Amino acid sequence: MTLTGDESTTLNPLTLLESAREKYTLARARREVPELALLSIHGAIEDALRAHLLRINSPAALGPFAGVLAAMQALDRLPLSAEEVDAVQRLHRLRGRIARGEHLAVTGETLAAYQRLAVMLLPRYGVQALPTTETERPRQRATQPMRAQTALPDDEPVRVRLRDRHTAYDEERRIRALGNRAFNEETPRGPLVPGWVAPTLIIVSIFVIGLAIALSLQSPAPVTPPTAPIVNLSPAPTELPAIAQTPAAPGGEPLATEIANPPATVAPSPLPEGLAIGRTAVVSEGIPALNLRAQPGLGADIPVLLVLAPGTQVEIIGGPVERDGRVWWQVRSAGIEGWCAGDFLQPQ
Repeated sequence: MTLTGDESTTLNPLTLLESAREKYTLARARREVPELALLSIHGAIEDALRAHLLRINSPAALGPFAGVLAAMQALDRLPLSAEEVDAVQRLHRLRGRIARGEHLAVTGETLAAYQRLAVMLLPRYGVQALPTTETERPRQRATQPMRAQTALPDDEPVRVRLRDRHTAYDEERRIRALGNRAFNEETPRGPLVPGWVAPTLIIVSIFVIGLAIALSLQSPAPVTPPTAPIVNLSPAPTELPAIAQTPAAPGGEPLATEIANPPATVAPSPLPEGLAIGRTAVVSEGIPALNLRAQPGLGADIPVLLVLAPGTQVEIIGGPVERDGRVWWQVRSAGIEGWCAGDFLQPQ
């Protein structure tokens, strides 16, 4: 790491020492992922060495890392020994291999050795570093042999691993371990939603929509008459009311005839002038359309047989009948017979 320009002017020994302390703390949290823990240990040692060179105004503090090690080894006070420089160089090479993305399997012995190196060097240059306890040491990997602990680390425990089905890392476990250990305290975690919740919500939504459509079809909406006349309509079948004969009177003459299900009795009211059975009439021009119903009345249960456009000519064949506040006439149009309100008919 070579610092130049504005970046170098903002650094001072105190900020580098604080950075070294934070990186070493992060390395302890990353112990389940040895490769990332080694990167943090390297950063902590490098920041501590550069901070010491800045305190003594050495020009090598902001130069390449190799120059930093050479300057630290040449110091008269608190120098690095040749063995320590060799160990730091090994860590620097290992850090470069990890940064380049090589598939390395760092053993627990290697990580523990470099942690001991950090504990030995960091306090010497002003960074407090707690030694690793037994509970914090990473678990030994079954693929690596047990090795005796040495004073300084070497490269032997680092071995290249191919990502096949026998030796590939469980990336999900590694990423989860890194996220839980390093960032759990900083990043709030929301509630976990099971995977079956989304499909269940979709199924329930489809069921509710279908139920709503079924209910809407059961309650028919009021018919809105179109503004244009309907052509080429086939005549709708009509049923004539059944006629029942009453018993004959003693003189042999029938008393009266009854019509089954007769319409409501006609109440005396003023009839529209000019409308009469056998005459023709036209639908008034002042309305958008006129419903021709199967029976007289405005009930929703009375079907509409035909929608008559303004100006349509009809033939009056029955009536009048008063119901629902209107006088109804039975008319015939396009071969279809039905009832319509006489208020909207004009005699011809």
